[in-house]
Amino acid sequence: MKNAWFDRVEVLPPYAGYPIHRGWYATRDGEDVVAYTITPKRPNGHVLFYLRGGTGRIGDVRLPRLMQFAARGFHVVAPVYRGNHGGSGKEDFGGADLEDVLSLYDRVRRTDTFIHALGFSRGGMMALSLAAERPLTSVTSWAGVTNLEWTYEEQRSMRKMLRRMTGGDPEAARAAYVERSPLYKDWEAPTLLIHGTDDEQVRLRHATAVAERMGERAELWVVPFAHQLPFWEKWKTTEEAMDWMLAIAQKND
Repeated sequence: MKNAWFDRVEVLPPYAGYPIHRGWYATRDGEDVVAYTITPKRPNGHVLFYLRGGTGRIGDVRLPRLMQFAARGFHVVAPVYRGNHGGSGKEDFGGADLEDVLSLYDRVRRTDTFIHALGFSRGGMMALSLAAERPLTSVTSWAGVTNLEWTYEEQRSMRKMLRRMTGGDPEAARAAYVERSPLYKDWEAPTLLIHGTDDEQVRLRHATAVAERMGERAELWVVPFAHQLPFWEKWKTTEEAMDWMLAIAQKND
């Protein structure tokens, strides 16, 4: 764990022998945000931003998930976004809370060069938006939201929350939806898109539209599952994604 990344740090009990820390950091817009880190036993020299999905406690950071990356040598950094785990402010679903990721990235960049981002679902939107704002060694969107207007169409249960955060529905507040949507952004980082054929929460079109737009700069892995993969398939696909990240880094070094 690198203290330069945080304003204050709490040491947590180790998980499976891996050092765990909870850190607080100030964002440029004045919020106090929490992130978790797992320090690898055998560092590979790469940092991985793990960007969670969901909101609040739904889709929250889980240490067993982070440990798989640390076991391969990644120094894992997982912000939980403003308003969570004792942090200040309120989540904004890819709007103002994108600054939570950008501010932490800028701190990490002072000490590390090889920085990857992987985001799941809502976190895929955050990861690709980070890539549009900052240089990354690679970026992976797993079942990621890329067009928030489509999410409004697909998820009736989220419409009230999205109207509250954006100021209206996609017709009334289209600029807010476009601003949050990676489909309308540009980035240079090598990109991996992982998506299930049967995903009803974030439809496959979110990935295929980005892949079509980016061409050879993006790699698309379509898997025959829904939003969540069975445990062993998820484990195997994660291992393959890390292989891809390290191969990309070696190729471009």
